[in-house]
Amino acid sequence: MKKLIFLIVFIGAFAQSFAADDILKNIMPSKDVEYSIRLKNGDVITGFVVENVQDPEEGAGIKFKTAIGSALVFANQIVEIMPTALTNRHNHRVFLLPTANPISGNHFIGFFEIGFLYAGIGISDILSVTAGRSFIPGIASRQQVSVIDGKVSLGSVEFESVARKVSFALGGNMTFLNHNNRLVHFYGVTTVEMSRSELSGMVFYKGGSQDSYILNFAQNALLMNYEDGAFGIGLGLDTKLPFRQDLHVIGEIWNSNVVKPTDSGVLLGLRLCNTNFSADFGFTVLTTPLFIPFASFVWTPF
Repeated sequence: MKKLIFLIVFIGAFAQSFAADDILKNIMPSKDVEYSIRLKNGDVITGFVVENVQDPEEGAGIKFKTAIGSALVFANQIVEIMPTALTNRHNHRVFLLPTANPISGNHFIGFFEIGFLYAGIGISDILSVTAGRSFIPGIASRQQVSVIDGKVSLGSVEFESVARKVSFALGGNMTFLNHNNRLVHFYGVTTVEMSRSELSGMVFYKGGSQDSYILNFAQNALLMNYEDGAFGIGLGLDTKLPFRQDLHVIGEIWNSNVVKPTDSGVLLGLRLCNTNFSADFGFTVLTTPLFIPFASFVWTPF
């Protein structure tokens, strides 16, 4: 019996060691590819792989060059390692504002505010589709809100400067505010990627045939004026806090009609994220004036 227990423990330890070493299987030294490593103690470090090493006791490891020096990191200390460029799986959007980056393989499921479910999929690096619908308790089905957005990423240009990459995209969306109020928008967006930040700028056009809408929610009715043919602009910023890859400051500025500066709003918040999950918290200020807190949770399990 003791021999059997010893054998099981030995096999388990061997399998664990093999699995740990396997995490570095395809990681090779490179001066061009920056990696982000999440350690078992929760720390996240970024840098470049200088050399692959093998220790008789610790097993496989790498010599890792960071901004504050070099270190030996072994496979049994690592939870996850990937190119830094892939660590932000949520860069296809700021908050409401879609960026020029494609969803690609970062398909997601999200929950916004108190009752809006939405999801997004990417087809190659070209087409991104996001759709959602509200399920607010106490509101009839015909009074709920539905949205679908399609975006085509046109590609990007890379630079060896502060602006590392500039990307471009065209898109359109359709929104139903109640079943009888349809809004259609067409937009173009550009995203500039810098070392720790991404800045996106959008110009959009409202199509359709209505200038006024009556919105009904439960027993309440609201008149909304939004002129057909209006041009609007949006600016979005997503920046990582120093030494925290998982904490971002996000902000947006919107104007729905450039000839009416008062039709504007400002959004400011924080995003806590990793490769599988993100949580956004913040507030929106409208010129009405109106102060609206917001929260959103997104899961990227794929």
